Amino acid sequence: MWNPSKKLRTIACKILIILFSMTTIFHIFALLQVVPFQYLWGGRLGSVKEMYLMESVSLFVTAFFLGSSILYSRYLNQGLVPFWTRIVFGFVGTIFLLNTIGNLVAVTDLETLLATPVTAIISIICFSLVSKYENKTS
Repeated sequence: MWNPSKKLRTIACKILIILFSMTTIFHIFALLQVVPFQYLWGGRLGSVKEMYLMESVSLFVTAFFLGSSILYSRYLNQGLVPFWTRIVFGFVGTIFLLNTIGNLVAVTDLETLLATPVTAIISIICFSLVSKYENKTS
């Protein structure tokens, strides 16, 4: 199984932290209605009330993913990445893989063209962080 180096894992964590931070800001803009709700959730939202519910959940989940990325980075710097953290990234990778498939069938072109590559990249990066990290100091 592929086992990326500490340097690659550190870069991957930094990319995730940047992407999840940007996504958090996007969800805040959506909740503030800077982004029209018709462009969110694949164009399938029926009302502003529905948007508030879905975007609140999205913001919470994204904040969890951001926190997990920061934790992973800290554990990596200590030379130990706990098993539960790797399970979280397997779960996050799976969620974003499914999200990528959902983005491909979105009603809005904006989501298909913009969100699909982002969710695919996040999924790939998350899966790269799942393998056991062994601090090889030789």
